[in-house]
Amino acid sequence: MAVLRFQRNSFLCGCPALRRLSAEWKFLLLFGFCALLLTFCAAGCQLEEPGVAPGPEQNGVKARVVQVVDGDTVTVRFLPGAAVVPQGRVYRVATPGGWIGVGATEKVRLIGVNAPEISPGEGRGDFFGEEAKRYTRHRLQNRVVMLLFDVQTRDRYGRLLAYVYAGESFFNLELVAEGCAQVYTVPPNVKYAAAFLEAQRRAIQEKRGLWREREFYARPVIGNRRSLVYHRAGCAGLPAPSNQVLFRNEKEAVLAGFRHCRDCFSPAAQ
Repeated sequence: MAVLRFQRNSFLCGCPALRRLSAEWKFLLLFGFCALLLTFCAAGCQLEEPGVAPGPEQNGVKARVVQVVDGDTVTVRFLPGAAVVPQGRVYRVATPGGWIGVGATEKVRLIGVNAPEISPGEGRGDFFGEEAKRYTRHRLQNRVVMLLFDVQTRDRYGRLLAYVYAGESFFNLELVAEGCAQVYTVPPNVKYAAAFLEAQRRAIQEKRGLWREREFYARPVIGNRRSLVYHRAGCAGLPAPSNQVLFRNEKEAVLAGFRHCRDCFSPAAQ
């Protein structure tokens, strides 16, 4: 009797058109609806966990590295494929936000990391800058890589912004883990910021690469909550008080994912 009462008050039996269907058809309709609901639920459960390094994707944007500019910037030549469609002398490549136009070759700036600067002339670059460039050249020169994009696809200089996969290695993360680059978080491209920061903490602890001879400023520094840049007291670039965060020393700021101000922490200012 309980089953009969449920059928009489159910949606399927409450509809005049469906009331005339046989029990078998009602069962098939209900079964199909449940199957469709389970499919949507399964798709929703496959969302990527924030902060976890991405895995290889079969339809990624493939390109060959033709030049290494420095530790965190390379020039690539795109390779036609499912995610790279030639259009005359240019290409259309797939990104999370849709298709974008690119040249046959483009400069690519790695997202979320910042390698030490190198000097374009005879001047002195940052410590470990040349070593970082040599490391990237050794790993990527003439190699076919896969580019994965985030929310923002170009920086203010017109360079493409991408996560780079070299075989099975997430190269952005590898650079930080080896001490060849520092975390450089710039919203809205923050998808793997937590993974980069954890790799940096380990590199500092193990004194890898650029952290090998790093001596941290022992006095308090002031961070900018929005730009994630820290300053010395008295720096002309200090943020408004409401946007400040105080660290006991420079190392504490770096471990929190902040980077130094190039004005008050330049060699000339020290």
